[in-house]
Amino acid sequence: MSKKNQLRVRRVVHVPLREVSGICLHRSDNNRMFLIAISDRAAKIAWFSMSRGEGEGGRSDWHTRNIAKLSGSTLPKHHPQIEAVCADGGGRILLLQETPPRVELIDPKALEAVASIDLVVEGNGKIARAWCDPKGSLGEGVVPLPSGICSSPKRKSRRRSLSSARNIRDRGA
Repeated sequence: MSKKNQLRVRRVVHVPLREVSGICLHRSDNNRMFLIAISDRAAKIAWFSMSRGEGEGGRSDWHTRNIAKLSGSTLPKHHPQIEAVCADGGGRILLLQETPPRVELIDPKALEAVASIDLVVEGNGKIARAWCDPKGSLGEGVVPLPSGICSSPKRKSRRRSLSSARNIRDRGA
């Protein structure tokens, strides 16, 4: 393998969370990029702006928020089991909770949870059996789709299946 094709560390960023279980990029309305990190030990989210003038050794001015205290959130303060975070095109943030299996949609401008999406897989097929496997997890990643969301349960065998959910309880969003 040529050195040209090797991945190299260009910058190390220390996240002000005890544990990081998910990380994503988010582009704001004014085209600024933010790095967002989530913890599953405590219901906390951390973010910082990745401004253009920032060098490789530049400062990261992190902001943190206890998301269990957001209006409309049903996340517990401790051990919320948030396994993934992603941003949608509307500036909102999806948080995947493993137990119970659901997604909370956060509006960072309004500082509130605007929707809760229960992740349910019905039937007796392979995906439904994997979803109900007590030795597996009920979500390891999440991607927003035009018709709902896509989540991936992890089974004991480490094989993954994808499922989508559209059972949304809207909180006025």
